[in-house]
Amino acid sequence: VIGWLALIGIPAACILHGYVGFLFGAVKANPWWSTALMPVVFLISAVVSGIAALILLYVFICWRRGVNCDADCIKSMARYLWISLTVAVTLELLEVIHMAYEGGAEWHIIQVLLTEKLKFSYIQLQLLIGSLIPFLLLLLAMSPRLYDGFRTFLSSVAALLVLVQVFAMRWNVVIGGQLFSRSFRGFTEYHPSLYGPEGLIAAVCVMIAPFVVLYIACQLLPVWPKNEVAATTDSDDASAAPNSDAAVAV
Repeated sequence: VIGWLALIGIPAACILHGYVGFLFGAVKANPWWSTALMPVVFLISAVVSGIAALILLYVFICWRRGVNCDADCIKSMARYLWISLTVAVTLELLEVIHMAYEGGAEWHIIQVLLTEKLKFSYIQLQLLIGSLIPFLLLLLAMSPRLYDGFRTFLSSVAALLVLVQVFAMRWNVVIGGQLFSRSFRGFTEYHPSLYGPEGLIAAVCVMIAPFVVLYIACQLLPVWPKNEVAATTDSDDASAAPNSDAAVAV
């Protein structure tokens, strides 16, 4: 059943994120959105965020169940995340470099947008904290001589920062494209509200909803057998019993 769900869900997710990027790229009146790379950037960033979320969920579930994370699994996901992150950041930078190289009439407003209005969310959050630091952490996590627990820690921190990077990228694209006027003569300010369909409460509910659906799905289609933890505990007790008997004999 899980295989069939993956067969349906993966193409659907690719179509969804590619279509969202296509909608932004088709807005010709907005130079920050109207690029040929926009659908590809959205699709690759969705892959990046999916792998990062999978790492965090796997580590959290293993911790909650009281079992150790599989070292090979963590190492493989860290490698895939590093590759996807490299491709995503490269495409994002190519998009901006291409705009700067063309040097059109709209570049002066985009330059001010990136260096002033979105300075924190783009340069510091998206590029430095969310891209450069996870890139280095994942390189270290892929080292074969690294302790398994430390590798899991590095991969988890990198995955969390990558999720911050993807959120910052979405913010810079969606909000940043609405901060300057169509005539390129000035900027406006955006202050998110607390209530309403576009408020912070609604955004938090939308972010929590997938985890609720995932929890219900795991109850209906359990990924791990329920007796696996009990079997692991029994085997640990059985292996510890001879040691305790030997201690009593001494």
